[in-house]
Amino acid sequence: MNTRIKLLLFVISYTLFVSCAFSQEESISLTLEEAVNIAIENNTNLNKAKIDEQIVQAQIAEVKGRALPQISGSGQFSDNFSLATQQLPGEFFGGEPGTTVDVAFGNRYNLTAGVNVQQQLLDFQLFNSVRAAKALETLQELQTLQTTEDLIINVVQVYIQIQVTEKQIQLLQENYNRTNSLVELSDAKYEEGIIRKLDLNQLIVNRSNLNTQIEDVRFTRNEQVRLLNLYLNIPISTSVTLTEKLEDRAPYPIEEGLNVASNIQFQQMEQQLDLALLDEKQVKSRYLPTLSAYFNYNYQGNSNELTVSSPDYQDQWNGNWGLTASIPIFDGFQRSKQLQQKQLTTKKLEEDKINLNNSIQKAYEDAKEQLLLSNTQIESQQSNMELAKENYAGIKLSYNEGVADLTELLDAEFALQQAQSNYLNALLQSKVAELTLLKANGQLSKLITQN
Repeated sequence: MNTRIKLLLFVISYTLFVSCAFSQEESISLTLEEAVNIAIENNTNLNKAKIDEQIVQAQIAEVKGRALPQISGSGQFSDNFSLATQQLPGEFFGGEPGTTVDVAFGNRYNLTAGVNVQQQLLDFQLFNSVRAAKALETLQELQTLQTTEDLIINVVQVYIQIQVTEKQIQLLQENYNRTNSLVELSDAKYEEGIIRKLDLNQLIVNRSNLNTQIEDVRFTRNEQVRLLNLYLNIPISTSVTLTEKLEDRAPYPIEEGLNVASNIQFQQMEQQLDLALLDEKQVKSRYLPTLSAYFNYNYQGNSNELTVSSPDYQDQWNGNWGLTASIPIFDGFQRSKQLQQKQLTTKKLEEDKINLNNSIQKAYEDAKEQLLLSNTQIESQQSNMELAKENYAGIKLSYNEGVADLTELLDAEFALQQAQSNYLNALLQSKVAELTLLKANGQLSKLITQN
């Protein structure tokens, strides 16, 4: 089975999958890889970037076309229904001396046709334009790669955020259930006169606050899902279920050291510098002479009757060819000032390159330190969260037995919630830092080009 047939079958099966998943069930289950693949296939920004590539390719063909022969044809038919006359001495035609005769010169009908060919033989501006167009094509390919990389990062980040948000909802729901059971227990104690109304009210307020937090986080989760749908270019109302657990995903092996040259943004900057240098050469080429060749071949026919078979129909052919040279001599220093502007623009780009290099190094070092810190915090906060659960359970038991007061229980509950929040934050920061490292050292772009 050849590649085109495989591609056709993939498109058909993918279309059927999408139509079934969206139009019938309006729900879809996705792993991280599936989400990324659908985004790359569907995303409008990426599709626009690919269209821009086609536009640049057409521009390159346009520039190359200027190096080919330029051929044009022309034709004209004229009816001189009222010919201009001139007065000549009558004796020329056997008349009396001193008289004049009106004489019309020319034929009533004229037909002309011709072909013109122009060919550039030596034009350094044209040669540089072709090189600049090819460099622009490379830059656009890098831009498409950058768009793909940004899209993948956005999809992965929102996928991670949804996972963290769902974990947060789960933990908040557990906290709510514990607080709700505590409210029921404390209500019975209040009826028995064991605790104050103030203590019961505090628990009810905490339960209400937890319920509000759950509603807010669920709304945030829905927002994140809609954002993911936007990246995937699927109906916004589609219900998405993420089938891959964040904790189960092993960290991607990150290469040691930073290779700035593999970074997409850095490659784009270098390509922009190449284009700037070509712009300088383009201005310099205007100091050089140009040489072109031309060829003309024409036909002319004349008659007083509207037919080529007329006895008085006359025609003739004529042609010529030659060379045309143009040598710039003085332009009022315009070219030198244009060159100065281009050189200053190049210097600005060189400064931008230095700044970008420093920014990439900073992002890499920040992400590397953040990854180490987050991974350490994940382990410590996970252990801390388990201890907080045990501590809360012990104090709750003491509270039920009347040994511990409500303040101790509320402090234990707050400590548990804080440990849960720290754990989720460390988990999120770890995955984001891992993604930042992959982008900074160019590993993400390598994965894209390999696939």
